[in-house]
Amino acid sequence: MSNVSVIIPAYNEEVFIKETIDALRHIPGLLEIIIINDGSTDQTSTIAHQYADHVIDLSQNKGKGHALKIGWQAARGEFIACVDADLGRSAVELKNLIVPIQDNLADLVISKVKAGDRAGFGFVKRRAQSIILKYTGAMIEAPLSGQRIFHRKWLDLLLNEEYNGFGVETKMTIDFLLAGAVVKEVETRMTHREMGKSPAGFMHRLKQWIDIERQLRVIRMRSVRMRVVEK
Repeated sequence: MSNVSVIIPAYNEEVFIKETIDALRHIPGLLEIIIINDGSTDQTSTIAHQYADHVIDLSQNKGKGHALKIGWQAARGEFIACVDADLGRSAVELKNLIVPIQDNLADLVISKVKAGDRAGFGFVKRRAQSIILKYTGAMIEAPLSGQRIFHRKWLDLLLNEEYNGFGVETKMTIDFLLAGAVVKEVETRMTHREMGKSPAGFMHRLKQWIDIERQLRVIRMRSVRMRVVEK
């Protein structure tokens, strides 16, 4: 596991960021932990500079998709993992995604949580699943999961695509599948800060929904361009 770059986009995550980094340190041989501080207004940057290997501070909050692309460009590892900043101690479960990617069993490995371990709203998940199914024919159990790892040979594909906010995971999965990649989901115990069916949880899911719909417009425009070229 000596050649894995871990990319963590973070916006106002001062409560969890150190615990997440500490947990990742228990995975032997990670090459680097890179924090993309996405315009945080709290102490995220200060804490990240103390504990991460590299920190990229963005002056403005531009969203998860933009932050991840910045991190991908900076990554030096043969394998590139994406991890959410609020995983805390459960971030150590990343090790379960690394094994199948290094054993060449898949091109993209995604974490899925055990059934019953998550509470919250399912409408965004179902929407993301339906979009992926429509454009690729694949049913993905965890389309919103931010915990994933891929080989750097796929970087050119990703860096040439447009990713918006929380819609990044849905479109990223579609891009891999349409390119012929093997996508594998692995059950883990990774857990986020729990918002459940609270107002904050609803607002977060609403933002996800909006960003996914924005990504859908990008996908549709690409499909139209491809049909025009084929004619």
